[in-house]
Amino acid sequence: FAQLPILTAARHLLEQGFATGASDRNWASYGQQVTLPAGAPDWQRKILTDPQTSGGLLVACDPAAVPAVLEVFSRQGFKYVSPIGKLVAGPAGVVVNP
Repeated sequence: FAQLPILTAARHLLEQGFATGASDRNWASYGQQVTLPAGAPDWQRKILTDPQTSGGLLVACDPAAVPAVLEVFSRQGFKYVSPIGKLVAGPAGVVVNP
């Protein structure tokens, strides 16, 4: 996970046991479709399923368009943008890489 200041602060709080109840409810709802890295600590699962961080932040585009999309975000003042994954054929699910 990126070491952005907000994520560092969130990690610190999660490691102390602070998390939203919705994080566990979200995991119960769709966690069976998510593959986490072996040995992933519980705080990572909780931040992935926290309703404040798990939605509304995704843009999907053709791989060839990634540089142009990142440039648009940069021009608009978004400091922390990064490609985070790719779509592949197969059963529905999410694989989180370390």
